[in-house]
Amino acid sequence: MSHELRTPLSILCGEIDAIKAGIRTFNHIQLISLEQEVLRMKHLVDDLYELSLSDVGGLRYHFQRVNVSESLQSTLNSMATSLQDKGLTLQSKLQPEVYLSADMLRLEQLFINLLMNSMAYTDSLGVIDVRLSQQNKTMISTINDTKPSASIEECEHLFEPLYRQDSARTRRGSGAGLGLTICKNIVEAHDGTIKAIPSPQGRLCIEVQLPMHRESL
Repeated sequence: MSHELRTPLSILCGEIDAIKAGIRTFNHIQLISLEQEVLRMKHLVDDLYELSLSDVGGLRYHFQRVNVSESLQSTLNSMATSLQDKGLTLQSKLQPEVYLSADMLRLEQLFINLLMNSMAYTDSLGVIDVRLSQQNKTMISTINDTKPSASIEECEHLFEPLYRQDSARTRRGSGAGLGLTICKNIVEAHDGTIKAIPSPQGRLCIEVQLPMHRESL
């Protein structure tokens, strides 16, 4: 994490020094540049805080009967504009009336993190395909996105904190690699499983399985 924070801090210090030395003029453009680095650090710190809470069981969960179909559809609607702005096509097939014993806010956080991850690592003009179904007593949700994909070896590490590897799937983006780790903790708090697998046509598939009724209830 110190390595991740060092980059925006170094950029901030460099730009401030250049302004103080008169090399750069402090104007609206420079202000926006400084703001971007501050927001990047805030994002990193917020992610670290969420991760630390989820690691120690500090995230509060309020389980209730949730219509997952409505929750996921609402999340897709809220992110439609962002996906369109990046030139991505959203496809979805959600089985209606899928109910689950879950914390609605954490479930929405899970879906948002997964969709933002797909959006960040899918080439422009690509496709993100979201599916939701109920099989026996299990809810199954999959998010398939088009290239670039990841190798089987990379998929085994994608949910580890701060995991980075020099591949098309992992080297881009300014995040700290904490979003998927938080997703994993949320899923496990619901007694479920999450995994990433390469899929055809250069896709990456993230699959979440959650029991309709938690064993700990």
